[in-house]
Amino acid sequence: MTANDDALAGAQPLYLCATTRLAQILRTRRPAGEGEAWRTVQALTLGQWFALLAEEALLCGQAELPQVLDPYAEKLLWEQVIADTLAQAAGAAAPLFDLPGMAGSAQGAQQLLRLWPDLAASLAAPELADEAELFRGWQSEFLRRCRERGWIDVGGWQQRVVGLLAAGEFSLPAKLWLIGFDRLTPLEQSLLSALEARGVRVEVAAFPPGIEVAGQLSVSLERSAGEPVPAHYPAADAAAECAAAVAWAAARLAQATRPGYRIGIVAPHLADVRERLESLLDDALHPESLRPDQAESTRCYNFSLGRPLAAQPLVRSALDLLSLAGQRGRVEQARFGELLLASGWHGDVGEADARAQLAAALCRDLGYFTHWPAVLRLVERQAAQSPLPQTAGALQALAAAGDGLPRRQLPGRWAAWFAEVLAAAGWPGERRLSSHEFQARRAFGEVLAGLGRLDELLGPLDRATALKRLGELCRQRVFQPETRGQPAIQVLGVLESAGLEFDALWLMGMNDDQWPPAPRPNPLLPASEQRQVGAAHASAEVELDFARRVTARLLQSAPEVVLSWAQADGNRIRRPSPLLPGGRSLALPATVPTSAARAAQQAGSDCEEIDDSRAPPLAAGESVAGGSWLLRAQAICPAWAFHQFRLHAEALDEAVEGLDPAARGTLVHAALEAFWKVTGDAGRLRAQTPEARTAAVAVACEGALAGYEQSVHQPLPARFRLLEAARLQRLLLRWLALEAERPGDFRVLACEQQASVEIEGIQVKMVVDRIDAVPGGQLILDYKTGAAIDVKNWASPRITEPQLPIYAALLATDTVAVAFAKVLPDKPAFAGVAADGDLLPGVPGLSDGKQRIFPRESFPDWPSVLAHWHERLHAIAREVRAGEAGVVFSDEKLLQYCEVKPLLRLPERRRWLARR
Repeated sequence: MTANDDALAGAQPLYLCATTRLAQILRTRRPAGEGEAWRTVQALTLGQWFALLAEEALLCGQAELPQVLDPYAEKLLWEQVIADTLAQAAGAAAPLFDLPGMAGSAQGAQQLLRLWPDLAASLAAPELADEAELFRGWQSEFLRRCRERGWIDVGGWQQRVVGLLAAGEFSLPAKLWLIGFDRLTPLEQSLLSALEARGVRVEVAAFPPGIEVAGQLSVSLERSAGEPVPAHYPAADAAAECAAAVAWAAARLAQATRPGYRIGIVAPHLADVRERLESLLDDALHPESLRPDQAESTRCYNFSLGRPLAAQPLVRSALDLLSLAGQRGRVEQARFGELLLASGWHGDVGEADARAQLAAALCRDLGYFTHWPAVLRLVERQAAQSPLPQTAGALQALAAAGDGLPRRQLPGRWAAWFAEVLAAAGWPGERRLSSHEFQARRAFGEVLAGLGRLDELLGPLDRATALKRLGELCRQRVFQPETRGQPAIQVLGVLESAGLEFDALWLMGMNDDQWPPAPRPNPLLPASEQRQVGAAHASAEVELDFARRVTARLLQSAPEVVLSWAQADGNRIRRPSPLLPGGRSLALPATVPTSAARAAQQAGSDCEEIDDSRAPPLAAGESVAGGSWLLRAQAICPAWAFHQFRLHAEALDEAVEGLDPAARGTLVHAALEAFWKVTGDAGRLRAQTPEARTAAVAVACEGALAGYEQSVHQPLPARFRLLEAARLQRLLLRWLALEAERPGDFRVLACEQQASVEIEGIQVKMVVDRIDAVPGGQLILDYKTGAAIDVKNWASPRITEPQLPIYAALLATDTVAVAFAKVLPDKPAFAGVAADGDLLPGVPGLSDGKQRIFPRESFPDWPSVLAHWHERLHAIAREVRAGEAGVVFSDEKLLQYCEVKPLLRLPERRRWLARR
């Protein structure tokens, strides 16, 4: 007898459970007939029991056992075997193969061979398909390497244990219950046969027998003539189905008359609906969770499906810190910005505001790709305005982390270095960790330690590969924070629901394309043999049999069962599963109101309705920045103007690779300004030879590029600079060819001319791109490098392109034409309006019959156009002064360049309009 004998032998039975969740639940329950104190039920999964047997064998020396590979290590070994084989067979084409996917299929094939031993004979056939032939070679090499190093895969170890049990090894319990298994594999059947041959009494049950829950016997289900009829609920779509399930669960929970009432929601494809269900459950049952300090409050529901450890914010911060530590090459600027805005390292609390300002400066001052020296220089400049000593120290430590480090070392040594880097960066941060964060930190420590167990398998690695392996381990590790007690609502997949009983159950996703599941035979094993032995997922018949068993078990797991399905997915019609039994229609209660609606209802008369379309009017002496953009935004949507120019809300700059459209437009403006300062008028332009014009344009473009580099404090890459200079020259030469064809003479009076005018007490500052002297007066031009230009709004009550009308109507006294200069590579053109024709190609005069912008009856002459602009611009300025700030616009497309779209709450507005 060993130390485990008391746990596994004797009168107390052993419960082998289909899932970890079922085993955990049974360990917290009281056996029937026990008093206030009772012995914990011995409930384990099959894998957990095999692990205990391995410990027993190791302690007692009962058998010489190899080292069991964990699933990740096993997959890595398959990858190595397949990579070496491909390197010999495919040569240079080897990197084109999906190595992780092939290794996963090979690992699955090996597991099937262990669970269905009869499949092994199929690989001995003299003629095999190419895939099976490949796998046979891979398997031979995989097993050879395992023998050489004393390793064994999990399935092989389970086969070994069954053999040792049959040979008389290990101490065994007198009675064993097998709970919640929908179907037994041949390996599991051989285990039961070995146990029975050893004198163990084996019982198989769908549900745990005679175990109390919260002081009461587990629910007594009706099974005979009085068996309850399940309810059917056809939902409009998947979203409506989720909402109905949550509303039903909330109503059942509210109607519960005793403690320990259990509600289940089971979905075949839980991963697809998890986020929506979680949001709906929080909104219906835990509206306080919206507050940051309640984000981890105890819930009355629980999901069986965890999330990858790498998705936890604290672990994500750790991986980001490690990926940037000692980085010598170029790095995407956005990665530095994300790190600065993340918590979990030095200064994440005390210097949060300064770090946010530094992140904004990163977007504004650094390019799409940057490197550590540039970041550290920016930190020094920013520290003069907002000191951030802890953050600066951590960043300097990260930058220097790789100094003197060996290029390649074992994973265990990398794990130690990773821990040192995180400690130098102050991970996991300043504040006290929450319960979920503490558990995530502990899990990450276990994964980091597990990296060292790969030394023999992987050998020396470079830093990038070691970090890649650490990230894979974190993505593979499923993290599910521990919960206190047993939540009333369990949200489960069909496999995780095995052996569980409920007072009420909602089974969703019962569509014919989801239930039964589609067959998925392993591609590396002969499909006909998989079907013949009935291997998992081998055929439609196997999946149908499995689905029937699960459906029957779920229908027996609660006295009240609801079956639901979606009737449509967009334009696609969907049908219910053929496995659904007959049932009655479900009459749902009223939809659970949202948290906002409940708060308004509870507040009652204390709620005050506020008209948020009006802001405080401008106070005496209050100035508003924005120039012509202020009036443009007010004309398009008053709320845009209020949020951006009165409240100073603005979007952060977004780095792009190369030059963004705004930077390219700036270069065009600067190059044209430089060219016209030298050329001056139409006569000189037309007198230039092609060679002279090309040379003048080249000089202007060089000056524009040099000025841009000076403004951003860094040079452009040499190759990129050459390409951009060539593009800019082609664009300008194409445009100047159109300018040379303008009728009559003109002289450039000013370029990039600053101007200022007061409208209704609001000071409007602007920059006029160009002013030409033409016969009869002045022509105002505004360069545009985008194709979408609207001049029709100039005749409307709300002028959404006000810059040129402002100058023509409120500043100049002799303007005779205004136009946009569309500097485009394919179709350069002018677009605008003129007092008379023949001033610009394509711009008709007011009296021209082709002119369609200003109707003759409303605008008979040029002064009437100027008067219209004067009146409408003053009217829009008066709206600004009065505080008009409603979310009102004629076309949502006009908000394309709005920086405060989230504040306009456009999705909510669309829903409100849809309900009207």
